[in-house]
Amino acid sequence: MREKTLKQEYLDFSIKSTLKLVKEYRGKYERIGQILEANPKILDIAHEDFSRALSKSEYGRGGYTSEQILRSIVVMFTEEKSYRDAVILVENSEFLRTFVKLGNKVMMDFTFLCKAYAALSEETWKAINEALNGYAKKEEKITAEKLRIDTTAYETNIHYPTDSSLLWDSYRTLARLMRDAANEMRALGLTHRFHRKKVRRLALFISRNGDKKDKRVQRKIKSTYKKLIERVKWIESVGTMAMKLLSEAIGFNARAVAAELRRYLPIIEKITGQAESRIIFGKQVLSAEKVYSLFEDHTELIKRGKARKPIEFGHKVLLAETGEKFIIHYEAMPRQRADKELIQGSLKAHKKVFRCGPDILAGDKGFYESREQLDKLSEKIGTVSICKKGRRTEEEDNRESTEEFKAGQRFRAGIEGTISVLKRAFKLGRCLFKGFKNFASSVGCAVFCHNLVMLART
Repeated sequence: MREKTLKQEYLDFSIKSTLKLVKEYRGKYERIGQILEANPKILDIAHEDFSRALSKSEYGRGGYTSEQILRSIVVMFTEEKSYRDAVILVENSEFLRTFVKLGNKVMMDFTFLCKAYAALSEETWKAINEALNGYAKKEEKITAEKLRIDTTAYETNIHYPTDSSLLWDSYRTLARLMRDAANEMRALGLTHRFHRKKVRRLALFISRNGDKKDKRVQRKIKSTYKKLIERVKWIESVGTMAMKLLSEAIGFNARAVAAELRRYLPIIEKITGQAESRIIFGKQVLSAEKVYSLFEDHTELIKRGKARKPIEFGHKVLLAETGEKFIIHYEAMPRQRADKELIQGSLKAHKKVFRCGPDILAGDKGFYESREQLDKLSEKIGTVSICKKGRRTEEEDNRESTEEFKAGQRFRAGIEGTISVLKRAFKLGRCLFKGFKNFASSVGCAVFCHNLVMLART
């Protein structure tokens, strides 16, 4: 049974510093530690997941408590480190060892930290953030008067998707997996050669000549696509046969490869289907139906009209923030929705925390739906600072020229800074975690660490 926390406290042997910068850094973590101590419910929620998903030995793996694991994850996100770098940072810092409450114990291995992070689900992070919301309200660190909302794109860790690159990813991945089980496949009578270099040359020819306008080159590209699709379909059929045989074979390696093939084959079938529809038959495939990555197949295409990034690949994330820069509500969307559909959810989350609505609601033009929508919101909210899209009537110009509306828009601009901080300082620039489950969890963890830092500064 994994212990939740250690009853014995250890002395702080870190060398005291007179540097102002170091004092501020240590003061931040000391106040974060005090906030975590004042909220035992946060540790209780995390402990349930750690106890269920991690090792069941008497003392836990390496004897690490749930509190030590949770604090290590907080350090990893607050310092914007990878698993390995976070382990090295804590192990080499007497001060951070004290914050994590390691005592005289060696810091946990990065592989264990990875498993521990994956143990915390999206629902767990939502519950942890709700507990912190309750603490912030109880301590009067946040107020109900103002609410600003905005969405941003959180990118997945994929290369720019093209049909040829996705087909090549499919071919090389299946070839690699079956090569890993070569001995088992040979024993089952499957003795195929995959000729990876030949297929790679097909994909390279398409990628190097795809932007050329010459008709002869375009005809050559189309014929090369046909060859590439045929090769991927061939290895897909071989992979299907290998999956069936390996899943019935004896041996851990054979079954592990069969499980990987079972995961990838349906995605590869979609990739070959969309490439064939677009390139060979000239049909248009809806963006919602496309696959943009073999490895992160949950990825969506997001068009937000940004000058420097007209197209992004990932998922849309909603943030709702109070006047104190405290995020009381967030949502990582598996399927993107229009901004105008997200207002009611944010208002419900605000009411759940404060038991009342805000006096000021601010958002950008994306949240505008109609004048009727604004009138309905204005019945319950004093100032609805959401600009209209397109041309305005004289009445709408007058509404957007009031001092209250302008003050609301100035307040709204502040959430852009919060988004920038989350991307630069809390690992929300690009998601390096695999799967949508860990993608959504990383948003919850980043919001939690951001709020801890905000509370530590007040």
